[in-house]
Amino acid sequence: MDRKPTHGFTLIELLVAIAIAGILLGIGVPSFANAIKESRISSQYNTMVGSLYLARSEAVKGASQITVCPRKTAGAQICGDKDDWKNGWLVFIDRTTVQGETTAKIDADDEIIAVESELKGGNTIMAISSPTNTASNAGEVGFVRYLQTGGAQWSSGSVVVCDTERGADFSRSINVVLTGDIRRGRVAGDNTAPSDVFNRSISHYCDTP
Repeated sequence: MDRKPTHGFTLIELLVAIAIAGILLGIGVPSFANAIKESRISSQYNTMVGSLYLARSEAVKGASQITVCPRKTAGAQICGDKDDWKNGWLVFIDRTTVQGETTAKIDADDEIIAVESELKGGNTIMAISSPTNTASNAGEVGFVRYLQTGGAQWSSGSVVVCDTERGADFSRSINVVLTGDIRRGRVAGDNTAPSDVFNRSISHYCDTP
């Protein structure tokens, strides 16, 4: 019985195939990794925006102020300080507040209405506020609070989501003005214009790797 000869890959063909596969992986893997990072920071930004909208809405509907504060630890339902936003955050009905406090406190008669988990991928969040709407005296704060009028308990400020791997150009900012309006910040802005004071927050506060 006649048998047809079988042909395999030659060494040259195999090397060419490996080289092509290496090129495709070299192009595809970084793009896929960047897509994951972009999806991650977009999700974190949108989650914070959602929490701020919830806080403002509940403050207007209810008879108490609503506070958004960082979690002391990733699993705790206790407010932390200004450096703890990476652990996630809490949104709660804040029936008792203290004038000038720098860290929010959940008292026995308060009610938590939303809990967000810690940030993934090493990203960080910070809240920056100014009592006079100027960049010169802006600093990090430990909570964002909405009054029953729907306004924020600061002159103006931002919540900045920093992409720690890709730097300021890929980070996001949420501007919150005195009236409580929530606006997306830009990477850079005209620092002389009152409405743009905190648009510089991303490039100023988020380091470039």
